[in-house]
Amino acid sequence: MARTPMGEGEHHLRRITQAMVVVGLLGVLLWGLFRSWTAALAFGVGCLTSFGFWGLHRVLTGRMLTPSVRLRWVYGFLSLGKLALIALVLRGMIALYPAEALPLALGVLLFVAGILLEALRLGFEKPEDTPPD
Repeated sequence: MARTPMGEGEHHLRRITQAMVVVGLLGVLLWGLFRSWTAALAFGVGCLTSFGFWGLHRVLTGRMLTPSVRLRWVYGFLSLGKLALIALVLRGMIALYPAEALPLALGVLLFVAGILLEALRLGFEKPEDTPPD
């Protein structure tokens, strides 16, 4: 099976995922050490939800890039599942552990942290020289 070349922007998606893994592991450790291991568990569940959201986002966004308008609408409505995923996890965890709402919410926002870290990296990256015409 021949390996296809990396799509435009795919390396940014990988860096965002790597940043999410690092921040997630560091967050679980810090919540566990400085608050409680229950808070670390809640943060970890939020992180897993965030990874589920991120994975669903990558698949659905990739499939939306189709010439068929009907398929774009279908995948657009399916993307509402991302929001349902977050709502279900938040509702369930806050019902079980109401005192751990903050670490849970911060874990769910992990994908935002990954995107912001990649944006900061790109902001400080030296621009490539453009070849003359």
